[in-house]
Amino acid sequence: MKPIRWRATVVTFLALLAAYAVAPTVIYFMQPVEVRNDDEAFLEQVPSWLPQSHVKLGLDLQGGVQLVLGVQTDDAIKSRLERAGVEVARWAKDEDLGVKTAYVSKSGDSLVVQLKENTDPGSFNETFRKQFPRLVKKSRNELVLNYGYSDKERQQIRKSALERAEQVVRTRVDRWGVSEPMINRRADGNILVQLPGFSDSDRAKELLGRTAKLKFNIVDDEFTGFDSLQGKTHPDGIEEINNGGQLAFRGEDREALVNYLEGLVPEGRSLFFQRDQLGDGSVARYRWTSFVVRAASEVTGDDIQDASVAQGSQLDPTPFVSLTLNALGGRRFADVTGANVGKRLAIVLDGIIESAPQISERIGGGQARIGLGGAGRSFAQIMEDGQELALILKSGAIPAKIEVLEQRQVGASLGPELANRGIKGVLIGLLLVLLFMLVYYMRPGFIACLALVLNALFLLAVMAGLGAALTLPGIAGFILTLGMAVDANVLINERIRQELKEGRHPRKAVDIAFKKVFWTIFDANITTLIAAVVLLETNSSGPIRGFAVTIILGLLVSMFTSLYCTRLFFDVALSRVADNKVKLWLGVKERVRKALTVNYLSVSGFATAGAIALAVAVILTAATRGLNFGVDFAGGTELTVEFSKDIDPSELREVAQETKISGLSLQALEGKRSLYLVRYDEGKEEVEEEKASASDTFLAFKQNLVDKLASYSPDILQVGFVGPQVGKELRTQGALSVLFAILAILIYIALRFDMRFAPGAMIKMLLDVFIMLGFYVFFWTSFDLVAVAAFLTVVGYSVNDTIVIYDRIRENIGLNPRRSLKENINLALNETLTRSINTSMTTILSLGGILVFGTGQIWNFAMAMAIGVGVAALSSIFVASNFVIWMDRWLKARRERLSANAARQKATARS
Repeated sequence: MKPIRWRATVVTFLALLAAYAVAPTVIYFMQPVEVRNDDEAFLEQVPSWLPQSHVKLGLDLQGGVQLVLGVQTDDAIKSRLERAGVEVARWAKDEDLGVKTAYVSKSGDSLVVQLKENTDPGSFNETFRKQFPRLVKKSRNELVLNYGYSDKERQQIRKSALERAEQVVRTRVDRWGVSEPMINRRADGNILVQLPGFSDSDRAKELLGRTAKLKFNIVDDEFTGFDSLQGKTHPDGIEEINNGGQLAFRGEDREALVNYLEGLVPEGRSLFFQRDQLGDGSVARYRWTSFVVRAASEVTGDDIQDASVAQGSQLDPTPFVSLTLNALGGRRFADVTGANVGKRLAIVLDGIIESAPQISERIGGGQARIGLGGAGRSFAQIMEDGQELALILKSGAIPAKIEVLEQRQVGASLGPELANRGIKGVLIGLLLVLLFMLVYYMRPGFIACLALVLNALFLLAVMAGLGAALTLPGIAGFILTLGMAVDANVLINERIRQELKEGRHPRKAVDIAFKKVFWTIFDANITTLIAAVVLLETNSSGPIRGFAVTIILGLLVSMFTSLYCTRLFFDVALSRVADNKVKLWLGVKERVRKALTVNYLSVSGFATAGAIALAVAVILTAATRGLNFGVDFAGGTELTVEFSKDIDPSELREVAQETKISGLSLQALEGKRSLYLVRYDEGKEEVEEEKASASDTFLAFKQNLVDKLASYSPDILQVGFVGPQVGKELRTQGALSVLFAILAILIYIALRFDMRFAPGAMIKMLLDVFIMLGFYVFFWTSFDLVAVAAFLTVVGYSVNDTIVIYDRIRENIGLNPRRSLKENINLALNETLTRSINTSMTTILSLGGILVFGTGQIWNFAMAMAIGVGVAALSSIFVASNFVIWMDRWLKARRERLSANAARQKATARS
């Protein structure tokens, strides 16, 4: 009894510890939404003697904004060279080294230093190398030297730019005061930002997506390079104007202006544009005016010490951003303005000229200002924009251009609703599985239920300890791990019954059953674990990673509860049962009916042919029709819109047409004509700067929805944007995830089984994948990252099912070597049939809650999983076993051929 008491003490202690760790999570889910979203308010509800960490709700369940920011690190190299150019020019002037000018080449990859006449390039280069050791000479053309960074230095600049970008983004969010933000630099170099509880995705994008690179450049009012165009016919939409006494051009198409003018701007000068907003600001329309400035920036945003919003004078009360420069920047600013009195100073922010005032005198004191303008905006809007710009400038500039690659938003009303549905799904799925185990296995089923409850408790405790966030796919993973945890208990109970049928003593049968199922459970869980790890390592999406983490933790926990805790419960229960009643307690009657023997292999050929035919039909249909790729893979914008009453899709199409968006797709959700999934590509007529974010198209569409369909009270519940290039990358990433998972599992099976088994498992697994794909092909279901998660889970589950059967076949071959392979396979299939049926049934039952209460992506996931589990169970019985026969025949024929060849060669040698 001592070993039982010791083990019982360990499990009891772990259970109490888990309950202690889970308590804050229970309190968290009992709180209303406003308390859950407020850290301070929630902590007041948690007793001080309880842990502070708990399972949180993910962005898709809590509501909020998620952005994926891409950092264009090549810009950082150009910025570093521009800074170096200013330093070189100042250093050469102070030392009188004969430098005429220093600027960055138009390509942005080299610093051009032009020397004065009678300057020795060799002597200058030697002095230069000592002063700027990180810059190396790339080429020389008489008095023009080109310098650049080495490959190693460029890599370091890129790395530094990413680190600085992450730091600046974090600083901006912290100063903004968002509760519990998540900011991570992903393996691909992009920055993932999650802002739970935040509702304004456009403001978040404006705050975090702006590079905030500030420069002060002198306008070259003596530039005459455009004079050759004066009076000529210009491209449509471009007109010539007088800009401060200088010939300039303006138009609404910035890209057309660049193409028309940039070739006339020489090295050492840069072409910039000033932007004036047209209309009331509801639609992004701008007029661009050209400026030619000196390429070197004497003062940059790095010189800013502080920034704040101030109000103008009584004559002009328009607010402006007041800048305070540091000591060095203040001296530089004073020197630049003092040396260029009478010229214009362009204030350039993120490549756009905010203003270009004329310098009337030397400006000392380290003060500067940026005008905010006021066209089409109220005073409050101007103040808000100014405060935001000041915050961005104070937090520092991101050293490279930022591009919003993904943008997602979940409304505050939709998130909690999904959370409630998800929790109901968990409870219903768990209840259905518990009822099945109790009804079918009775007392041993109660032990399985107890182990299952412990499994859920331990899993929640581990997630709470890690401070994990529970996403919608994570809830699916939680339910799925419970269903798969039942598999181990089904294996144990079925093995006990079989040992009893073979005449084992009841207590001995329990002991033998646990020993025999250990490696079966281990192999089955390892294959699913491999698929989950591949999913974790190859996908950067927050919800998908949450799903993978939940699966991994759940499998590890289920191994402990099924093999350690379940064994303890059996030992405790059987220690209190008399020997003559143990068999009855285990649920086996004294008179056992003869087991039903079915020749599955007799129809396996037809089943295999049918599976191959169905897979081929899916492949051909997918090749001709394609897949309904979701926004994750296709790129574009996707939003969920709810109306107060039914609305005809044609009215939505009219609004979309008026907004000039392309590639519109409408789908009614949950069978309602008041809830639509709207997907579209980027706007047709957006200028280049607006294409990266697709924000203006969305804002215009949103405004038109409110204006044109006001009687239907439109409410946008969820918004997601993925750039087209990112969509292609995610699609490739998803395909590689499935491929890598299949290869990794195949390698594991090849190591654990002989060559007769591995090919059958692989082919069977591929057939399962293609048949499951039919759900997305034939029903035109949206195929996205959640679908990839479903596929990888089914891949693991498919092999799980196959391994159980293969393990029993291998065992039968060892116990009955004189039987034919067909007999041993049929015996194994009959012995494991109940387990295959029960495992599939419990897994599908665990998904039942999602199928009842789920919606959208998560319902698609559950349905695909249910189909995949059912197909995997049938193919394990009829297809995987058939391939073992075929492979055995092929290996025997190959051995016979090799033996015949060897005999012929020996006979030839003798003759």
